[in-house]
Amino acid sequence: MEKKILWIISFALIFILWIKAGPFKNDLDDTKDGASETSSLYEESGEATSDEKNYFKSHPIQKNSPDFAAITDVKERKKAFFDYLTPFINEKNSLILKDRERLNALLKSNKKLSTKNKKWISTLRQNHKLKKLENYSKDDIQALLNRLDIIPASLVLAQAANESAWGTSRFATKGNNYFGQWCFRKGCGLVPESRDSDADHEVRKFNDARESVFAYIDNLNTNAAYKKLRASRAQLRQDKEVVTGLALVHGLEHYSERGQAYVEEIEGLINYNKLWRFNRSQPKPEQP
Repeated sequence: MEKKILWIISFALIFILWIKAGPFKNDLDDTKDGASETSSLYEESGEATSDEKNYFKSHPIQKNSPDFAAITDVKERKKAFFDYLTPFINEKNSLILKDRERLNALLKSNKKLSTKNKKWISTLRQNHKLKKLENYSKDDIQALLNRLDIIPASLVLAQAANESAWGTSRFATKGNNYFGQWCFRKGCGLVPESRDSDADHEVRKFNDARESVFAYIDNLNTNAAYKKLRASRAQLRQDKEVVTGLALVHGLEHYSERGQAYVEEIEGLINYNKLWRFNRSQPKPEQP
């Protein structure tokens, strides 16, 4: 009997220690201004598509980012951070809305798809990890529309602030990576200092911040981990509601090992910094 009691007590102690040290540990930082090194353990960001590479080449930008760490005033640093990244977010969302406009026109049309449009749709579907087909039904086009859509500026800015420590992290300053995107080829990025000895991932390096923004949005639009986020967005479209960061944030449970605590932190950043105001400057949505 005594042995049985001791066994139960030992098991309980082990369980408590596992809870404290394991995946349920909640080390939530201050959601008002808190920011940390990348925590996105499930992110694998693919290479830019050929269309994106051509776009970057034909639309060059100033590659040098501001020295955010040198801006000691918190309000000024935040303003500089938002002012720097917002144009890239709007640029990507504008390109997405342009493609959506063309897809919606094809969806509403009763004409047979031309060879040119089929090829264009095939490329878009491949870029968004959907199967290439011989012919495309309206359901196939709608499936593409559900993936090819904007990510609100409020959500992008909140995650960028969190993942890059307001642009001051090593991954942001050395690799132009503002969202903690991972890669798995040796030399593709920066090796995290806290990486486990048996891990092989690196934090991807980008040529500039714009490429990081584009890759992040592409990732949310294609990765199976964010199916819930895309479903929420598609429902908002169907209901003719505005797509906001607060409406989509709950689809980010898999962005970090911290799960719901991470979602609440991003939600807190949006609310505390009133980031929804940047949704006003984002491209206007398509008309129903």
